This record gives sequence, C-alpha cells and structure tokens, in this order.
Amino acid sequence: MARSTEKDTFTEEQLAEGGHVLADLEGQEAEEDMSGGSEGSEAGEEEMDREEEADDSIHAFSGHTGAVYSVAWSPQQADLVATGGSDDRAYIWRVGQEAFEQTGGAVLELTGHTDTVSSLLFNADGSSLASGGMDGRVKIWEVASGRCMQTLEGPGDAVEWLTWHPKGNVLLAGAADFTAWMWLAQTGACMQVFSGHSGSVSCGGFTPDGKCVVTGGGENDASLKVWNPKSGECTLTVQGHPYHTAGLTCLDIHPDSTAVISGAEDGVPKVVNIQNGRVVASLGQGHDEDTSVEAVAFSRQLPHVAMSAGMDGKLILWDLASAAASTRATCEHPDGVTRLLQHPTQPLVFTGCLDGVVRCWDTRTGTCAKQWRGHSDAVQDLALSPDGNLVLSGGEDETARVFSMLQD
Repeated sequence: MARSTEKDTFTEEQLAEGGHVLADLEGQEAEEDMSGGSEGSEAGEEEMDREEEADDSIHAFSGHTGAVYSVAWSPQQADLVATGGSDDRAYIWRVGQEAFEQTGGAVLELTGHTDTVSSLLFNADGSSLASGGMDGRVKIWEVASGRCMQTLEGPGDAVEWLTWHPKGNVLLAGAADFTAWMWLAQTGACMQVFSGHSGSVSCGGFTPDGKCVVTGGGENDASLKVWNPKSGECTLTVQGHPYHTAGLTCLDIHPDSTAVISGAEDGVPKVVNIQNGRVVASLGQGHDEDTSVEAVAFSRQLPHVAMSAGMDGKLILWDLASAAASTRATCEHPDGVTRLLQHPTQPLVFTGCLDGVVRCWDTRTGTCAKQWRGHSDAVQDLALSPDGNLVLSGGEDETARVFSMLQD
C-alpha cells in the first residue's frame, strides 16, 4: 500500500480563504576571533543546509517508486487528486488529515500500464480519470471504485498528451507515432484518427467551443494543424516561414477559439490566427536563442497578454495589444521552467522549475508573490484545486506535494 506523509493539518474553512568587519588582532585575541569566525562559518553552512532542506508542503504523497510525471486535481471534489509516474502506476489520493487517518495512504492504486504514466486528467464532472502512458495505451478509470472501464487501444507509440472535450465525454490524445486519436469514452469506440503530421504529435487540444481539434507536430514536423472532428479532415496547416523552425513542444488556444500560441524548440513563441493561418506575432527577443519553450498560455485574466516559459529559466509576459508584440515582464528562475499554470480567478501564474521550487507570479507586475520548497529534484507537473487555493506538484524525487496559497 502506498504511503502518504502528513506535513500539517488544515480545516475546510482555512482552505476557503552589515557589513563584515575585519580587524587586526594579535596573540590570543586573534586566535579566539579566528576560532569564532570558523564557528560562524559552520553556522552559516548549517543555515544554508536547513534552507535547502526546507519543506513548505502541507501534504506529501510518497507512494511512487519512480519520478512523478503527471498530476491532476478533481474539478468537483476539492480533496481528490491523482498522480502518475515512471513506476507505471497511477494513484488516487485524498488531501487532508482526516482522509489520511481514514485511508493510511492512497485511496486507490491504478495498475495496468506497462510504461510511464505520462498524462492524467479528470473529466468535467469528476467521475472519470483518463491516463495516458508511454506504452501507447489510454485508460479510463471510474474514480469512485478505481475500476478500469476502458482501455483505448490505437496509438502505436507513446501517448504525449490527452484532453477531454469541453462539452462531453470525448477524449483526445496525441502520440509519438505521428497520429492523434479521438474516442467516445463511454464505449471506447474510436471516433477519428487524425493522421498527417510527419513527427510526433507533441501538443494539442479541442478549441473551447468544441468545434475544432488543433495539433502541433514535434521534431521533423514543426507544423500546426486544425482538424474537423466530425469528418477527420485537416482544414488548415501552418508550416514553414514565418512559423517555427523546430518542433513544437506546447500550445494554448485562445478562449474565443480564434487564435493559438505555440512554443517550440526554436525559442520563439508564435501567435497564429487559426481561421486564416496567418502568423500574427513572432515573440522574439525574449527567450535565449534556440532554447526550448516548454509552456505557453493566453492570460485568462488580463486582456491582450500571453506568457511563455522555457529552459532558459525565463517566464516571459507578452503584451499583444499592438502589432509589434513586446515584453511586458521577465520573471527569472535559477533553472529551466517545465510547467506553467494559471489561477482560475486571479491574475496569478504558477511555475514548476528544475530547481525543485514551485513559484507563484503576479502577472500584473511580474513579481514573485510566493515560492514553495519541498522537492529535492525537478518539478515535472502542476495542478490546482478548484478554488485555486492549493497547488499540487509532481517531481523527479518520487513525491507529489501540496502547497497552500494561504501559507504565510
């Protein structure tokens, strides 16, 4: 049975809301001061060690025996989360002291994948959990029981990502075999196979209005494609100059379903009008040249603002109001940024970093509002509680941790 380590307790109500002076001394006084200096140095090293070992998490899940690469939070149950890792397993956990005392660890262990569980996502009503693996399988689990309801065969290689349709239980996933697949979750029936990329389908999703599918091609492809989900027809391809010169890594679709921002290994995010295929903005002069951009998003709180994060350690906020998009703010990290995630109601964005720290940034000012330590290795994925007060992170250190926005 997987084990959970409780760091602290909290209630439901709490969740709602000089210079160094050198002197010339002689004899014994000098020796005493030198000895004292040595002790001070040791004390300083101890303080640094304590800082490195700091753990700001209020809850830690430590049942995995491999790196945790995917995490998800139920949109309907504020205390229910899921984690997946390189040990080929996924777990469903409950957050909080009472739940820990009742279960002693994971609520449910989900077995059946034969390779890393790389993607996890609850459906809109929280009744089902989808998991995608490097084994090329997608599984749908009944959250209440942990029963595997469907194993969706199809992809011939690793599943890169998955997402639910915004208006129904239809599942979409992209794979390393150059294809994307769409299934009816209830029956497991394959509805469409989107084939046309010449590289892995590294990112994608449904438009918010549910009328289109958008996919991005990775290495050796570097294209953006728009598909009709009913017919499977590719209605638009964006590729070549002035678009990306290297494989896409991430994308986000504007809430009005008319534009996409994409990130790639070339370090220059692009904004594309997916109604006519025009590249309306190339966000250069921000990230280091040829650095991989790992996450992008349109701000859900600030109009005409987008953001991108990359392996150069930068989270960049972009002003898209004018024809010549400009840098609004640059948020520096000491190491590469792997994930970004927006708060559901406030102008805040969370980042996961290779240094093991989770940070919260104010997108109005570009300042770091909070940072949480606890992971001893890189943060690989992030998820938020429905109210945005709690952050779930998964790391290379084989743990998932919960941090609270209400912490001082």
